[in-house]
Amino acid sequence: MLISAHTDCKANPTFIRSALFPHLIALLTFGIMSLMPGADAELGIGSFCDGLGHQAGTEIFEGITYGCERLKSTDEGSGFLHWTRIDLTAPGIELFVTSLDPEAVRNGWQYRLRRVTDVLDEQDLAVAINASLFTRSANWRPALSGDFAKGVETVVANHVVSHVWEHTYLLWFDDELTPHLRGSKPPTPTELISAKWGVGGQGVWLWDGQVWSGSHRNPDARTAIAINQRRRLLFLAVGSHVSPRLMLQTLADLGAMDGMLLDGGSSTSMVIGEGAKGVQGGVVYGGWRPVATHLGVRARRLGDSIPP
Repeated sequence: MLISAHTDCKANPTFIRSALFPHLIALLTFGIMSLMPGADAELGIGSFCDGLGHQAGTEIFEGITYGCERLKSTDEGSGFLHWTRIDLTAPGIELFVTSLDPEAVRNGWQYRLRRVTDVLDEQDLAVAINASLFTRSANWRPALSGDFAKGVETVVANHVVSHVWEHTYLLWFDDELTPHLRGSKPPTPTELISAKWGVGGQGVWLWDGQVWSGSHRNPDARTAIAINQRRRLLFLAVGSHVSPRLMLQTLADLGAMDGMLLDGGSSTSMVIGEGAKGVQGGVVYGGWRPVATHLGVRARRLGDSIPP
């Protein structure tokens, strides 16, 4: 909300409380996060990695394996890298991608910003990450949940295509959850018709198990997605300070064949749902900045009986 130069704030204390207070809180939160030592470090990391900074691949929900490792400090990164591997053939596995928000669309936008933690809770997801790049309203201040936003790349949510951007590489899933990623852009009309779920990126830097030699080595907070189509596996990963090359090479070592980066930096976030076995549910990394689109997975808790 923009404040008019003609607004008499002094004579309207209710306006100050209702309109300005949320923005002051947001600015204060942003400042604290920026100034805190290790502001980019994981939240509650002890719940996810052992004392040596390593968590071997562990099945935490039916069909979902989680792992974590502390990267050796090099020019390509440091800190922790978290990953999940999802068996798309496992019973109970379902995908979720943020759908268009009707009110945002009526106002000329597409989405409302939301934190990954809130989406995970509302949609009863086992794991969720931030997805594609976006632009937002009121960009003169820190992002707030509820702000209007538009996606940059194409996104598909339950067969509804957000829009088509010519520079999108689309990683999509059909009705049987078979994953697809083509090494060229934009998505074709046939792909958009067949896609039930999909998220867009701006470059396929992991292809046929090999990381592109031109992928740069500058570390930052990163979010990545990858697949192994033949084995019908989906990989999701976040890193606090890692280069694209090292991030994607790690996923290739885990069995991923094709993959790309999603939105990163302060958007990077991964959350694990309650009921996970062997790890405590909660924020794995990030989680404080609301984003426009989210990718999540529903799964059965280990030990849950299969309904008749």
